[in-house]
Amino acid sequence: MGSSQPEIEFGLLYLQDVRARMQGVRQLGEGALRQLAPGHWHAALGEDENSVAVIVQHLSGNMHSRWGNFLQADGEAGSRNRDAEFGDAGLTPWQLQARWDAGWAVFQGELEKLQPQDLTRTVSIRGEVHTVLAAINRQLCHYSGHVYQIVLLARHWASADWQTLSIARGQSAEFNRLKMGETGREPG
Repeated sequence: MGSSQPEIEFGLLYLQDVRARMQGVRQLGEGALRQLAPGHWHAALGEDENSVAVIVQHLSGNMHSRWGNFLQADGEAGSRNRDAEFGDAGLTPWQLQARWDAGWAVFQGELEKLQPQDLTRTVSIRGEVHTVLAAINRQLCHYSGHVYQIVLLARHWASADWQTLSIARGQSAEFNRLKMGETGREPG
């Protein structure tokens, strides 16, 4: 059964939106990573808590596993050692940045290949069947959650030196004025 034109148009809009939003999530994470001092990559807030280094290791491992052979194999690759991702491997900030970049390249590369008709295909993750649309949404939530953990940790460690990645406190009205001036829309 073929897709109708409205379904194809919706699929195109969805894929464009999710690609843009995930690029924004990546950029948010990179803005936080740039503010980490070398020693803070491996610092955790408490015992049995994750450092930025561990979160980056996990994100990269997940992205490679889920997206490395996305439409052909189960998203939990047999070669993945998920438990090892949660042990600090003692990597340098440069090595961690390389893992971050490699994971995002795999994920975003596969997102770019997807077409609207792929959204209703099925894939499995740990034997559980998902539509491609559901698998994308699952990872969108997962990756965003971990990126916000990175932001929280980076902001904590940077303390007073933190450079905001969003609208600065006390600047919402000015931000809205500038944005509304660009679009001509009334706030609402």
